[in-house]
Amino acid sequence: MRGMTNWVLMLGLISITLLAIGQQPAVYQRLPVISDDGSDVLFQTVPIGTGGLPTLDVFQMSPNMMRTAGMGVYLRTLAGLPSLIAQDSARPHFSISQGMHIVYMRGGNGTPMQVYLYDRQQNREILISGLGTDPVNRQPGANHSVCPRVNKNGRIIAFASLDPGLHDPNGNGIPDPLPIYATPTVDAPWIIYVHDRDVDGNGTYDEISPDPTVVTVATYAVAVTSFPYVALSPDTGGTYIAYQVYNATNRVWGLFVKDWRNNLVTDPPVAVSPVKFSVPSVVGITQPVIGALVAFTANVAFNGNRAGVWLAEIDFSGAAPAVNRFVPVSLNNGVNGAPVISPDTAFIAFHTTASDIVIPDTNLVDRNGVDDIYVFDLTTLQPVWSTLFVRNIPNSPPPPIGLFDPCVHPSLSSVVGNNLFVAFEHWWKDPATGQQQILVRKVGIDLTTFASNLLFAWKTGRARRYVPLR
Repeated sequence: MRGMTNWVLMLGLISITLLAIGQQPAVYQRLPVISDDGSDVLFQTVPIGTGGLPTLDVFQMSPNMMRTAGMGVYLRTLAGLPSLIAQDSARPHFSISQGMHIVYMRGGNGTPMQVYLYDRQQNREILISGLGTDPVNRQPGANHSVCPRVNKNGRIIAFASLDPGLHDPNGNGIPDPLPIYATPTVDAPWIIYVHDRDVDGNGTYDEISPDPTVVTVATYAVAVTSFPYVALSPDTGGTYIAYQVYNATNRVWGLFVKDWRNNLVTDPPVAVSPVKFSVPSVVGITQPVIGALVAFTANVAFNGNRAGVWLAEIDFSGAAPAVNRFVPVSLNNGVNGAPVISPDTAFIAFHTTASDIVIPDTNLVDRNGVDDIYVFDLTTLQPVWSTLFVRNIPNSPPPPIGLFDPCVHPSLSSVVGNNLFVAFEHWWKDPATGQQQILVRKVGIDLTTFASNLLFAWKTGRARRYVPLR
């Protein structure tokens, strides 16, 4: 499992620091999202065996404020929804740039789930999945709205809903009929809505305009999906969404990416598989194509390609979006999941049970059969870090990662100075409580080594530089 004594990685990784968030016993800490600069981590705290409600917590990691700041938001369990939602019943999400805007869903116990936004600067909660020109007095939707995502400046929120009455493109609090492309079907019952808090683009969110002809806040029905986990690109316009639709006739899942403002969608789908893909990650890019970069994991062959962790470059510069190329990140022998692209498009992370991923300049061999986190450099398509580095080390910061502790659901910051931050779930096998915690790993980057390996990648034809849409 571990035989490493001396290593120099593709990025020259240094500065080994491990942070354990919240040393409470008898809680699960789930679904971390780390801010772009690595200063804050959002996560869900779930009491074990007490019947207590889960809460949202933000861990502030700056040196003089390293503390857990509870959001004071209690999240009820779901009622009357498929079990595939219940496992992530309060899945939260951050605005990644400053971590100032948090979106989540709350409800249950006989009332529909609703999507809310918490503004940390104004210290207030705003209902998103409702109707009304005044955010303070907005009326909740009549059916479940779930799994929200927010872009980096907190302006755009995407979510899935069973409520057909939220399409309000005029921002007047009166729902319009759904467009044909966003009308639910038997195969795709979930409507994807996009809520824009600043339609007029003047920089003031949730504004109530004195002129009724000026639309300042609106909600748009933009697509339908079979699986309510929707991905949203982090750019300031929240330009792209990624989602999946099941085709019952052909018994296949299709992965789609859409520019929702211009109603441009990949047709045919980006990828097709008899088995559902992972929840995708999508970012807007301006190089090497103008369009989107979507990451996904396929655990069976798709489109004639092998199972594994993949990127698809999608060109949106023409009249019809098209896949520019598929990029194999890792064609391994494991079960893969939860891919995430860093906001600066420099890295990708995912969890996997693979035992055949080779990290350059190390003699690490994964034989534990449980999930580990891997981080790959998107320029060189080489693995640069893994939880294998910190497993079973007696003197590592507490709690140490045991040999058979699964590590899942990674989240990445951008590169900050010479550091990259990786947050993930560590399922610590405490015999009494089964305690589980969020860990954060700070990984240093040697820029000299990075430049050397980038040159090598260019010479060997492996390099691919992605420039994020801002």
